[in-house]
Amino acid sequence: MKEIVCLNGQFMPAAEAKVSIFDRGLIFADGIYDCCPVAAGRLINWPLNRARIKRSLQEIRLRVPDRFWTGLDEQVAEVVKLNDLREGYVYVQVTRGVGERVFTYDDNMTPTIVLSITRANIIKRGEAYRGIAVCSVEDLRWGRRDIKTTQLLYPVMAKMEAKSKGCQEAWLVSRGMVTEGASTNAYIVQRDGAIVTQPISREILGGCTRDALLSLCKSRGLKLDERAFSLEEALAAREAFITSALHFVTPVTSIDGQKVGDGQIGALTAELHEAFLESIGC
Repeated sequence: MKEIVCLNGQFMPAAEAKVSIFDRGLIFADGIYDCCPVAAGRLINWPLNRARIKRSLQEIRLRVPDRFWTGLDEQVAEVVKLNDLREGYVYVQVTRGVGERVFTYDDNMTPTIVLSITRANIIKRGEAYRGIAVCSVEDLRWGRRDIKTTQLLYPVMAKMEAKSKGCQEAWLVSRGMVTEGASTNAYIVQRDGAIVTQPISREILGGCTRDALLSLCKSRGLKLDERAFSLEEALAAREAFITSALHFVTPVTSIDGQKVGDGQIGALTAELHEAFLESIGC
């Protein structure tokens, strides 16, 4: 089946979609994107992604026409339908558009808007049932990690370092404290059962799965501690896990080659994984 994308409001085969080599998204990574999971043909937590798209656009002062917002929900739903996407992701990417190769830009530029999909197994993803290994990498990203921009070079480098070490994710460390994963939010479960994760700030991206999971934890009366934690704390923890649109709730069983807890999937992590799937109707 040929993939259908939506480019600037027009649906077409992906092979026919063309963007200028002078698009600022290509030249300067001057753009934002978001990724919403799809399960059983349904968008998961789309309102959270929609709100984050709006925030990201505002933070980089990228103006979109009013019709962008009036048509976005319908276009996202349509790209799922046209591709008969049962499980995977919808990507929304907005760049500032085509212009001269200069750092400054005009406020009235016409943005480039792309909607596309990726098919993937996310509900019964194997890593959720066997755990992953992570390695620590120095966090050398820019200071506005809270904006979901297309500027992903350092996460790519961190992911490749993790891959070279036989790990599935990198945990980024700044001033001795874990900020987040290269493409995930990071958590530990202390010996007393408290769940610890970085608070929302410019240090991390506020994950939509993170928001949904923390709400779920609060509804279940679980103890949450939103603060920074060190690698030493993580290695002394009872459990560790990550969340993202790709991983939902996935256990971390080792860090830098050392076991977390007994090196097995923790009971609370497993419980949260199943509870999250239930909360989204899967």
